[in-house]
Amino acid sequence: MSNVAIEPGRAASSLLARAGERLTDRNGRRAIGGIVAIAIEALLFWALVSLGVVELPRKIVPVALTSFDVRNHPAAKQPKTPKEHAVARQAANPQLTTARPKSPTDIATVPQPAAVIPLSPQVQSFDLGKIAKAPAPPALAKPMIGPVDTPRFGDSERVGTAPNGQPMYAAAWYPYEPTHEQMAGYLSTAEPGWALVTCRTIPDYRVDDCVGLDEYPENSHLIRAVLAAAWQFRIRPPRVNGVLQVGDWVRIRVTYEERPSGNPYGDPSKP
Repeated sequence: MSNVAIEPGRAASSLLARAGERLTDRNGRRAIGGIVAIAIEALLFWALVSLGVVELPRKIVPVALTSFDVRNHPAAKQPKTPKEHAVARQAANPQLTTARPKSPTDIATVPQPAAVIPLSPQVQSFDLGKIAKAPAPPALAKPMIGPVDTPRFGDSERVGTAPNGQPMYAAAWYPYEPTHEQMAGYLSTAEPGWALVTCRTIPDYRVDDCVGLDEYPENSHLIRAVLAAAWQFRIRPPRVNGVLQVGDWVRIRVTYEERPSGNPYGDPSKP
């Protein structure tokens, strides 16, 4: 079947005409066949109308159209790409040449000039050699001499440094201090006071290499008397970490006092 638009009025008139012609036919069979054919055609027509194959006439409403000219409108201009900018710039100025941008590797290989920091005239004329040197710190005072024998945790107390640079410890008599008979002859030419000497310990609790340190009063000849009598002194070697150190130095103090009786040089443990 062709999809040809048929007006409803003409289609109905055509069907009625055909039905009248077939009804007027005296042949009953042909009449029945005609009625069936008409019914089928009516159903087909209705189906075509329902499916939209047959288009019914519609009222056409005119629509007003408005036209615009966008050629000169600012929004119609599209932004140029970087390539178009470069082409337009080169066309405007032919002397310009486009150079390939340098890669980070090329930039790293190009030697950079050293930074130059301008110096003021005062800094340029500065001479480090003209700076006055700070005075040297004063020499440390000699350690004060303490008591003769003050043991600390079983070890001998260090009281200074011997003349040869070795440690010097407080002396302890062995087994007791010198007697009156041992010292009377040497102290008879000295004035009362006290004297300090240092000696190096040797085996059998003896001392050697004695050196005078100090005496009071001055020129009392006590150091000379003590050094002369030191050969008979018996001194314990210093104890360091619980071990006797034979060969280390000890400081010996001898005090001489005038007494009517008893020990004429006094108690060495008193100042």
